[in-house]
Amino acid sequence: MNGKTACRIYLIRHGETANAGEVCFNGHFDVDLSGHGKEQSRQIAEALKNLPIKAIYSSDLKRTQIGAQYVATEHDLKHTPCKELRELGFGDWEGLSIAEVNRRYPDQLKERLNDIENFHVEGGESFFQLRDRVIPTFKEIVSAHSHDHIVILCHGGVIRTILAHILEISIKNLFRISQHYASVNIIQNYDGGDPVVELMGGTHENIHPPDSPDKKMSLQ
Repeated sequence: MNGKTACRIYLIRHGETANAGEVCFNGHFDVDLSGHGKEQSRQIAEALKNLPIKAIYSSDLKRTQIGAQYVATEHDLKHTPCKELRELGFGDWEGLSIAEVNRRYPDQLKERLNDIENFHVEGGESFFQLRDRVIPTFKEIVSAHSHDHIVILCHGGVIRTILAHILEISIKNLFRISQHYASVNIIQNYDGGDPVVELMGGTHENIHPPDSPDKKMSLQ
């Protein structure tokens, strides 16, 4: 670790979705949060309220904007929705459950598992395409807040892509990174040094001021 601390990013996945009873390919499908998902979002906003947050970003989909608005209200800020931070586009699979995909498109799930990087549904995106729209936007946001604390509230695939970029993990290994609903990740940038992922796949209970004793203990 070299240099002074620079941009600190709270990279957070949205709360539980209204259709979470089945695993669904929501992608750009504009699903709402469940009641539990909204409560998870409130808990995150409460945990962040005493931190010096200067900006809040989300995708432009409802499930991330709800959580971003909770955080923005605590800090008397307006959040910025970005279409580029949307989840992977699933095309013809949008909003469908795994069972429905298997019924309508037999063997395509197997194809996807065999070629995570390049596979895309008709009308959808590959993970390479997701990376190519997300990472430039992520870099622009960080550059605009070179020494700020910021929140980026988005989606599991987007978060995995950002973490894989920072940790230099291959796209084909994205799903080795766990990201449950309302997962909290913290990335600390340094002037003249590499970014450090201080927390991956945590919860609102892992959010502490950067120099607090609780936070220091969590890194030991």
